[in-house]
Amino acid sequence: MINLLVKNNFFLLIVLSSIWGSAFIAIKVAVSTINPISLVALRLVIGATFLLIYFKISKKTFVYDYKTYFYIFLIALIGNFIPFYLISWSEIYIPSNLAGLLLSIAPIFAIILSHFFTKDDKFNLLKFSGILIGLIGTVFLLGLNDLSLFFEGNFILIPKFAIILAALGYVISSIIAYNLKRINILALTTLTTSFAALISLPFSIIYEFNNYTHPSLISLVSVFYLGIMPTAIAFLLRFHLISKAGPVFLSYVAYLIPIFAIFWGYVFLGEIVKIEQTIAIVFIFIGIYVGQKGSNVKNDLQ
Repeated sequence: MINLLVKNNFFLLIVLSSIWGSAFIAIKVAVSTINPISLVALRLVIGATFLLIYFKISKKTFVYDYKTYFYIFLIALIGNFIPFYLISWSEIYIPSNLAGLLLSIAPIFAIILSHFFTKDDKFNLLKFSGILIGLIGTVFLLGLNDLSLFFEGNFILIPKFAIILAALGYVISSIIAYNLKRINILALTTLTTSFAALISLPFSIIYEFNNYTHPSLISLVSVFYLGIMPTAIAFLLRFHLISKAGPVFLSYVAYLIPIFAIFWGYVFLGEIVKIEQTIAIVFIFIGIYVGQKGSNVKNDLQ
């Protein structure tokens, strides 16, 4: 029974969504006493250490050409370091469940980018309609009042735009990872996490040298959880699903992450979802569904 579940891509997608959904509350707790850049560095170092130990026990080796290492570095930068920092910084200003809701825009980016990076999945009426519907939902999620304030010079939307930019980074890095099929999943996860940790360390050291952090115990526990579960374990699952089912299938995670983000945010932080956010997520989900119905790339949920 357990083996059947482990081999079922849809079950693994639910597990991944639950883990990533829980990351938002852990980040919210951690940034209360830890600067975002130091949080990212600690998270990545913990995750990389865990993966390197596991990699060593597995007796595997890294033997790739320079071009492959360059692509892995890009994945680490675009899919780990930058999104982690943007999300962590944003959660200083916005609720954890809103951060999870904003990441639901990722499949819309996947539908758009598939037009440019695939040969047989170009724009059609359904895909274009799905994108428009999803964008309407995004406008609701950003908040009509916040949009008007933004054009008046109030930059309250910046943290929300940062989350959307993080979502774009995840999608682009997934497309790059999908083209590295010959690389072992464990090796790819270990290398990207390790590269991202190395990228983050200089920034963290410079910041801490000038602004020493005094983290609370609960923040440190949250960082440790982030390093092991949403970083090391979740990214192993992420690359496994990319290699087995492709980046479009992985984008289905956006249906589930907001649900788990809302659930964990309510259970642990007492966060409430506003009516306009509910409307927004409905529009985005409909947009994703319509856009993917128009896609020529099909994925088996089994």
